[in-house]
Amino acid sequence: MRISTQMLYQISNNDLTTMQGQLLKLNQQVSAGQKVLVPSDDPVASARALDLSQSQALNDQYKINRQNANSALAQVSSTLTSFTDMLTKLKSDVIKAGNQSFSNAERANLASELKSNFQEVLGYANAKDGQGNYLFSGFKSTTQPFTQDGNGNVIYNGDQGTMTLQVDSSRQMEISASGQAIFQGNGQDIFQSMTNLISVLSVPVTEAANQADNTAALNYQVPAGSGNKPILNYKNAQAALDAMDPSNPGYAAQFAATAAAKLQADAAEAARTPVTGSQAYLTRQLASFNGQFDTMLNNVGSVSAAVGSRQNELDNLDAAGLVKNENYTATVNNLLGRNTSDVSELISDLTLKQTYLSAAQKVFVSTSSLTLLNYLK
Repeated sequence: MRISTQMLYQISNNDLTTMQGQLLKLNQQVSAGQKVLVPSDDPVASARALDLSQSQALNDQYKINRQNANSALAQVSSTLTSFTDMLTKLKSDVIKAGNQSFSNAERANLASELKSNFQEVLGYANAKDGQGNYLFSGFKSTTQPFTQDGNGNVIYNGDQGTMTLQVDSSRQMEISASGQAIFQGNGQDIFQSMTNLISVLSVPVTEAANQADNTAALNYQVPAGSGNKPILNYKNAQAALDAMDPSNPGYAAQFAATAAAKLQADAAEAARTPVTGSQAYLTRQLASFNGQFDTMLNNVGSVSAAVGSRQNELDNLDAAGLVKNENYTATVNNLLGRNTSDVSELISDLTLKQTYLSAAQKVFVSTSSLTLLNYLK
């Protein structure tokens, strides 16, 4: 077969062009640090990598949502902690005010202090997040949840909704709490309780009221109008027991009768309403407030525990999301040939192709210079 000079040039030129094209592609792959540059390089791997990239983008968005959720819950938790501290302080105030050595002036000063505490609690109830939205107004995040009417009563203006965020593919998390459930829930209204406590502490305890209450207690009848006076009966029974010698054969019977009278007197004391301004009235009222604040502390504690549990869950979801992200990245790198071993292989191929091209160019130069004229003498 005869090969013309033109055909020789054409074949050599085609080979060199092909090798230069391959070299250019390898240069692009090395520069990009991956084997698959366009879908046509590996359609299946490209499609799979695209799906994984979209899943990874969603995972990244969930991470941002979790950060926002954690920020919101941290603000709720901080407010609840402050409110818990205030409830603890109120319990301490109730205990102090119940001390009989506490003067009327000291109770009046405490009442004045509680008025400032009232506004502080109202501030907790109307707390905002970093974006200026109210934490405890439900879905009405731009509406101030608690306001005072003309009579000083605190009104809830929010709703019972709870703001949520999608923090994972299958998890919608509550990032707020119902203000009414926290500050006016379970039949306990912190604002009303504080208002009532201020009123009670503002009423001075007087000797006249104590004497009137003592008389009312001794004359208290059960049932009303029956003539049976349990508190007076107990007082008489106790006086008779005190006057009796323990060696007296009737002492045991008198002791039992006094104990039974004491039970009836205690029931009567709990059922009657003490005279306003008496120490008994103050003690009864403060005991009621103490129970109310205990209930509120338990209620807020439950909400705080739920918030803390969600924050722990967010930490766990963050850890799981980090693992997912690493898996997505590793799989995409494998599919697109981005690993160190893949890049090393590309560099080796590039070096080899460069050597081949250099050799081919030298062969072409040598071949193209051949002519019969060089052998004619």
